[in-house]
Amino acid sequence: MAAYRAVFGHVGGVLPGTHFDSRREVKAAKLHKEGEAGISWGLDGGEEQAADAIVLNKGYADDLDLWDEVLYTGAGGQDRSTKRQVEDQSWGNPGNAGLRRSRIKGHPIRVIRGYRGEKDYSPVKGYRYDGLYEVIEEWKETGVEGFQVCRFKLRRLEINRQELTPIEQQVQDMLDGMAPRVTTTVDRIVRDTAVARRVKRWYGHTCQICRLPLVVGADGVSYAEGAHIQALGKPSSGPDVDGNVLCLCPNCHIRLDRGAIYLTDDLKVVDRFADGPAARGVRLLTVGDHRIQKRFVRAHRRFWKIEG
Repeated sequence: MAAYRAVFGHVGGVLPGTHFDSRREVKAAKLHKEGEAGISWGLDGGEEQAADAIVLNKGYADDLDLWDEVLYTGAGGQDRSTKRQVEDQSWGNPGNAGLRRSRIKGHPIRVIRGYRGEKDYSPVKGYRYDGLYEVIEEWKETGVEGFQVCRFKLRRLEINRQELTPIEQQVQDMLDGMAPRVTTTVDRIVRDTAVARRVKRWYGHTCQICRLPLVVGADGVSYAEGAHIQALGKPSSGPDVDGNVLCLCPNCHIRLDRGAIYLTDDLKVVDRFADGPAARGVRLLTVGDHRIQKRFVRAHRRFWKIEG
């Protein structure tokens, strides 16, 4: 059987934020060559072992996911039946060697998050492709179970260093002023990522706050926008994950972005400039698959200096 050739960067036009029901689907999309192992590796152009993707799904107790930065535990030394570490890991393991090679050569790593991972950044079920990261450091240390493990620090590539898919390029062109902005009473950019489209489908393109569908055509199709609770980009640096995105009409989206409305920890929507029930908070509409995280709700309040 021919050796697997590592493929670096995005593959097959699959957008970051795309959801998959199983590892089998992830493999079929050619994002990761393995059906179970965490590290996908193969031969690079220099005929050396190099990694091109990892899955983050709490495969090892030492893993730490902070979205922009990941501390990832290498492969080997684990009892497959108990998922416990039973011996030391080594740099000779092909997956570990592959991640080291990718750090040396600067190969990007595709990161796929699974449902067992850090709940703030992982899907409720299945798996999600979250774009490209770089390996910036590796070392050995004693893990939480008492054995030596290989550790890798990965950092998410900035948007201008990602290999952009067509939709990402369109968004970036808008950000760079190369395409017209969507203009209302304020100048703003509407980001339509794979995550935002999925959240909008969950709610049938109906606003989670005012609960009114905005019908814009004779076909009866409603218009809604994917609104990030903790804004993307600097200075907020929020992630593009389901738990940080709401399905909102343009009016509610603008009001959230400007801090005129905010969410409490128990997901009540409070209007800062209203009297009566709106000032006390009305319940945000939610569906079962949508796991909105307090981390992002609190970050939004901190940004607008809202107590509570």
